[in-house]
Amino acid sequence: MPDTTGRSAPTGNEALRRIRTDAVLAALREHGPVSRTGLADLTGYRPSSLTEIVRDLMGSGHVLQVGTGDSSGGRRPRLLAFNPAAETLVVVSLEGDQARAAVVDLAGEPYGEHTRRIDAADPFTGLVALIGEAVAGSTGPVPGRVVFSVPGVATVEGAVTLSPVLRALGDDSLTSTLADRVGLPVRTENDVNLVALGEREQGAAADVDDLVLIYVGYGVGAALVTGGALCRGAAGFAGEIGFLPAGPPPEPHEGGRGRFEQRWSVPGIAAALAGPDGPAPADPVGELARRAGEPEVATLRRSVIEAWAYAAIVCSCVVNPARVVYAGAAVRLGEPGLAELRALVAASAPSAPEVMFAELGARALHVGAVSPAVSSSAVVATRPTP
Repeated sequence: MPDTTGRSAPTGNEALRRIRTDAVLAALREHGPVSRTGLADLTGYRPSSLTEIVRDLMGSGHVLQVGTGDSSGGRRPRLLAFNPAAETLVVVSLEGDQARAAVVDLAGEPYGEHTRRIDAADPFTGLVALIGEAVAGSTGPVPGRVVFSVPGVATVEGAVTLSPVLRALGDDSLTSTLADRVGLPVRTENDVNLVALGEREQGAAADVDDLVLIYVGYGVGAALVTGGALCRGAAGFAGEIGFLPAGPPPEPHEGGRGRFEQRWSVPGIAAALAGPDGPAPADPVGELARRAGEPEVATLRRSVIEAWAYAAIVCSCVVNPARVVYAGAAVRLGEPGLAELRALVAASAPSAPEVMFAELGARALHVGAVSPAVSSSAVVATRPTP
């Protein structure tokens, strides 16, 4: 897509042009194919002010002419459409110490995927190698940028907090250092936020503007969307429900993992199932569903469901979403587990939201990474140093 990853914010005519370019692409993504007149109606801009933008986007391949529309008496209008194959990018994600890099087009469709274990003491070496493998192995257009799905919070300076695997970076800027090493612009965004954007574009939240997405994986986190926009909070920490206290009095948190997620995340559930000496199951949430008839497992399963419902109820009391979407490993509970979550939330939330499971699986992250919301307002956007 047109470059919006400069270090400093654009001003004057440049800023106006970027705003209009983003508006054109967003309109074509959602409503295309449309005529130039239709595009003007969708964006609110005069056709004459769109001419140069459309010409440039057609020159870069981001917009295609795809035939003609119906005539109202004159010449048949030419139709324009967004071309997701014009560009690819690398989407990097972390789950525990396993990193994944997928090359995707602008519709979130993958061209290839690579994985690598990351050393928490030296995460840059593994990340740079992984991105290099993804770029070299791409079968589509050469990727032009990187979106890093951060398990934690990226500060405005590019440092990452609340991320055990990336803790060794300290105050170093993940984005600027990674951009310099891989030679591509790098954006960072919270991983759960990206999943929520993906589900809102094409999945379980496609028809609502106010939602909470609760993701269960190596940790437990939430994304809050109000009025169609991500709620980030004063310092970007909105949705860090892994630090919910068990009850009063609240206890100080220690390190990058809160007490709630230590107990009710995938590793916490695995440890509870394994006991002090047993092997940890590879799919602990699935085990809860499959072994629900065993009394001890049934008790743990109910505790997990109550804990996850508690998180949804807290979020519902604060932001009053229309829908709560459970994503990640939570969907492994199956329909019986979803029914219990719905019942608990409906009984306790003062304005009970709908409760659903996510629909896109791993693809939600890819769709979220190419969302216009990320292109126009990522937490950190850094170009490699010349």
